[in-house]
Amino acid sequence: DPRQLGVLFQSTSVGSEGAMAQVTTRKRRSANVAPPAIDVEFSTNSTSSPQPFARLTSPAGPPTPRSTLGSPLTSSASRRSGVGDLAAGPRRRNSLSEVEFLPWLCCMTPALCLFSIYFAVLVTSIFFEASFYFLTAGLTFITMLWITNLAFSSVYGAYLLRQSSLVDWHARLDELQDDDKGAVMHIVILPNFMESERMLKETLENIGLSRMAAYKVRVVLAMEAREGPSGREKAERLIHETRHLFADIFATYHPANLTGEVAGKSSNTQWAFREALRNYGSMLASRDLSRVFLTVGDADTLWHPQYLSALTYKGLTMSPEQRVWTIWQPPVLLMRNIFSVPGLTRTSAHATLIFELSSLANQYAMPAFAYSAYSMTLALASHPEVDGWDVDVIAEDHHMFCKCYFASLWESAHAAKETAKGKLDHAIVPQVAVQPVFLPAVSYLVESSEGYLASCWARFQQARRHSQGVIEIGYVLLQYCRLVKHVGFFQLPARTHAGILSIAVKMHTLHITSTAQCFSIIMATITTFVPIILRWVMSGGVLMLFYSGRDVTTQLFDGWWMLSGAQQALAASVWQISGVCWLYSFTSWLVTCDLMEGYYYKNAQSSAPSRDMLPVQEGNDGAPGSSSQSSPGSEEENEAATSPQTPLPKWPEAAPEGQPLGAPAFVKGPRSWLWKLGIFLQIFFDTTLTGYTAITIYAMIPVVLASWSLFRRGTDFEYIVALKPE
Repeated sequence: DPRQLGVLFQSTSVGSEGAMAQVTTRKRRSANVAPPAIDVEFSTNSTSSPQPFARLTSPAGPPTPRSTLGSPLTSSASRRSGVGDLAAGPRRRNSLSEVEFLPWLCCMTPALCLFSIYFAVLVTSIFFEASFYFLTAGLTFITMLWITNLAFSSVYGAYLLRQSSLVDWHARLDELQDDDKGAVMHIVILPNFMESERMLKETLENIGLSRMAAYKVRVVLAMEAREGPSGREKAERLIHETRHLFADIFATYHPANLTGEVAGKSSNTQWAFREALRNYGSMLASRDLSRVFLTVGDADTLWHPQYLSALTYKGLTMSPEQRVWTIWQPPVLLMRNIFSVPGLTRTSAHATLIFELSSLANQYAMPAFAYSAYSMTLALASHPEVDGWDVDVIAEDHHMFCKCYFASLWESAHAAKETAKGKLDHAIVPQVAVQPVFLPAVSYLVESSEGYLASCWARFQQARRHSQGVIEIGYVLLQYCRLVKHVGFFQLPARTHAGILSIAVKMHTLHITSTAQCFSIIMATITTFVPIILRWVMSGGVLMLFYSGRDVTTQLFDGWWMLSGAQQALAASVWQISGVCWLYSFTSWLVTCDLMEGYYYKNAQSSAPSRDMLPVQEGNDGAPGSSSQSSPGSEEENEAATSPQTPLPKWPEAAPEGQPLGAPAFVKGPRSWLWKLGIFLQIFFDTTLTGYTAITIYAMIPVVLASWSLFRRGTDFEYIVALKPE
């Protein structure tokens, strides 16, 4: 089995500073599947028995010069060594922070594209009126096609969300005929910094509702050492209060100011990932890594109680090769505090809902990306072409997807180069896919306790961080250019070219085209609509509207024909977008009502018997906890974890009236039709009245700032932590 690691004891060496005996794990490679190489080491001293741990082997070679402290064009780039991006494998390390011309050009490309379009809009709006109208109409038409696809696809996504929530996924998993179900393992990483202890405890207790938690789930609390002693004390309390829910739980403490790192979720996740390999190395060395599922989420993420069961079922029903290259994504609903945030923030939450649902439901034209809370196999995360998360990026979720996407292409490309005369014996085609798991993962919106304006400002700060993901366009271009150079343009199938370009086009539309359209509408309002309305009012248009004896429709029709062709094109395209708002609002309303009434949690508590998914006998499965910050428990407790009498997760004996068991606290049960009507009107008016305002404040301005930062500082972005409700 090319995915199964075999442990070969090769050599034992003792150094002068602490005796070390190294065991090298080897694997059998295949063209399509390349599991990671894991070293299992035993450290010994005079006072304790050997303690095993695992680490991934990194390709040997000189460090790549990198710069994150400035653009080579505008300042002196400082060179440094860093882990960087390993998606090009051991033969080349790809990173936009490399001090070379091609990475610099790709890094600058998103900013060049954005400012070129914005400049064209600005100049034509002032000097070339007809060209400005056609340019704005063109941007609006592209945006209209995009949001129309989002609106219709999101309706289908809402339907799939309803259908999937009615399935008892754990019962299906229990009925699955798979002799190796017991070999499944889940590792959940929760990176956090300065988060509320109460919120973290709610997240852990929510994970503990899974029927797999007590004997299959190992949680890594990824703390930041920057929190100081209070952070360690918080982690210890959380571990003590929730350790009974999981097979194991321990905390990691990501050191501050490590060379080559940007402090944030990605670098913290990578540190926790390495520590998890260290803790569970001896266990992982004997497992099929395609059956070890790694889930990353935010500190406030409330996964559906059946999410891990659905993930496991979907994974085990795939072929091993397909499972290795799959990323699983639940729809993320930013609705835990949807009714207490400002209207502008609510509008952005509805936009995120539509974007995520449509992306997961319809991947024919453009692929879905990993977002916020997602899962993959350890075989993919520790693949030699991936090697975990990059420590010098901000948009860790989108970047990880792109990295894995190109890892599969580089795997095939390197395999082809290794064949006789470098001839391709198989097509280099994308293998990574995002598999939706239509069970909600609910999170908070950014909110400040200091009031309305403070909450809007906090959301703007978060939007600045999100907009820094515009740099991923350059990362995709860098990977594409080097892949073409390595293989040859015509050696890549049309499907591969189309897949890569679809990723770049989606990112460009999200960050550049849509915000440029918003800027063009603002300029059209300033230079055209406001002057026309003022001239109409000053010429007595209001009085003529009521006293001319002609109906309003006729007067509007006559006014339409008074517009130039370019103005008509602009007005028609804007009107089309306004029409989509009805469907957009309907989908947001349906999902909001279903979530708040508890429709998605009707089957949260599985009816499957307690015998399901019991682990195979692997010795003391809780032993790794003994080397972590958590305690593994007594031998009797560890034996109970593998006993046929393993108890079910402790669920509340009863839920509040109308609320399904396992539903989050914000779910209140069935609501009246008057309440539902009010919610629809609120969503519709949020969308129509504040839509462009929200895009301006939370998308257009932040992406301009992010692009300008690219010119000034290169990839040296700052990670901005979002405020959560207290």
